[in-house]
Amino acid sequence: MRYTIFTLLFAIGISSAFAQKSDLNAHPQDYYLNTWENNLINLLKDDSCSLITHADFNKKNLLAISDFHYEKYVSKINSDISIKYDYRVGEILNEYISNSSKTAKILAYSHFLADGFEKELKKANLPSELKYLPFAISSMNNQAIGKTGAAGLWQLGYSAARKEGLNIDSYVDERRNIDKSTRAAISEIKNLHNLYKDWDLALAAYSCGASNVNKSIRRANNQMNYDSIYNLLPEFGRDIVPALTASIILHKYADSLGICNNNISFAIEVDTLEVSQRLHLVQLNEVLGISLDTLHFLNPEYKHDIIPAVSELYKILIPKDYLASFNAMEDSIYHYHDSTLFAISKPVILPPPSKGRHYARYEPEQIPDGSAVVYYTIKSGDNLGYISSWFDVKTRQIEDWNNIYDPRRIRAGKKLKIYVDEDKASYYKKLETMSFAEKQKREGKTVAPKAKKVEEPLGKDWFYHTVKSGESPYIIAKKYDGVSPEDILRWNNITNARSIQIGQKLKIKKK
Repeated sequence: MRYTIFTLLFAIGISSAFAQKSDLNAHPQDYYLNTWENNLINLLKDDSCSLITHADFNKKNLLAISDFHYEKYVSKINSDISIKYDYRVGEILNEYISNSSKTAKILAYSHFLADGFEKELKKANLPSELKYLPFAISSMNNQAIGKTGAAGLWQLGYSAARKEGLNIDSYVDERRNIDKSTRAAISEIKNLHNLYKDWDLALAAYSCGASNVNKSIRRANNQMNYDSIYNLLPEFGRDIVPALTASIILHKYADSLGICNNNISFAIEVDTLEVSQRLHLVQLNEVLGISLDTLHFLNPEYKHDIIPAVSELYKILIPKDYLASFNAMEDSIYHYHDSTLFAISKPVILPPPSKGRHYARYEPEQIPDGSAVVYYTIKSGDNLGYISSWFDVKTRQIEDWNNIYDPRRIRAGKKLKIYVDEDKASYYKKLETMSFAEKQKREGKTVAPKAKKVEEPLGKDWFYHTVKSGESPYIIAKKYDGVSPEDILRWNNITNARSIQIGQKLKIKKK
């Protein structure tokens, strides 16, 4: 499946949409509705969604919700999936249409991607109505992360994604790649339907895992019926069937329900680059002038803006108009500040805060319901890339929550405020007392024990520099005339500038 993308659509009326504050307290105990609405809000305030085509979302007069007879819409839908109306479908539909301006935006985006989804579903011989599942489970938010760590439009779990061949590591999460995650999700759903021979049970297993479905079936005296096990399923996997039903009704009958049902078109054509060397999105931004928001939207799977092409090729998307420039300036792009950009996970060079300047994208009162704050003390050798991966958040979120305008200047001993899922707060609090190796082990990485170094005697033309907090090869080189970052790396046999640690002694040659 290949999309010609994109200037994404949502900035039209985002300001006015946010003027109508969503009342998350309207259903404080409702896990599904809170999660769906939080994903929607986070999508609409994401910077990458400010790149949009100007679609005209005319306001419609909503019919009185109490007068709706949703059953009549259900009766018109022919599908292999069991589409039936119950009170829960009505509750979810009411939530979808309660703020029509926001819903219309992601509905339009869903329609745009649906054709590609349907092609893949047809190849797998699965019902076409499954193309509306991302709307129901992630609010079309590709950055959505579920309670169990499921991620992307299709909310794929880690094990399912790895089983389907997707790459998930410190730098890359292909669950955020639309094409790859779509194929993986469809394959997983098909396998589950082959297992249960029932769409409701297959979807429930997709949402919360086959082991939870099997456990619920046993508790329900082996009744292979979704209605029988509904209340026995975990909270986070309970509503996928009514949510999909509500999503199908909304997509097919939005006009009748009073929701603006626009189509959108994206003006920017893209091309695929095969990257053979390590590349940072900032290099493309600085050398070619491609907006970082555009690059983030086109390449959401790269978690820290780094394409880690060392031993294999990686693919990225760029606007087609820049392809010739990339080919002409390829060497310059790869070498642009390469010794410094890769020393930290996400370089941010901004002026210090001043009156009238506001950097934070997230205010405490904007933190979604269901979140808890935990505190983490920065240890020697930590950086925001490591910390964000341990806490499963974005580096820029940590920066916003703690007013960090330059991540190179973080200091050991500083306490960071981090918002995490309330139900997993105790899991994340343990990070405070764990060693670096233990924290990396939780991420599936091993840390080789450090050999005890014996400081070698230096000749009269050399001396040692002890690395201080916030220093990179670039910063160190600026302190000594005639010394470059590349010199420092070469003199000390360092291949990865990110590996230098606070307290490490680096050889410097006198000039």
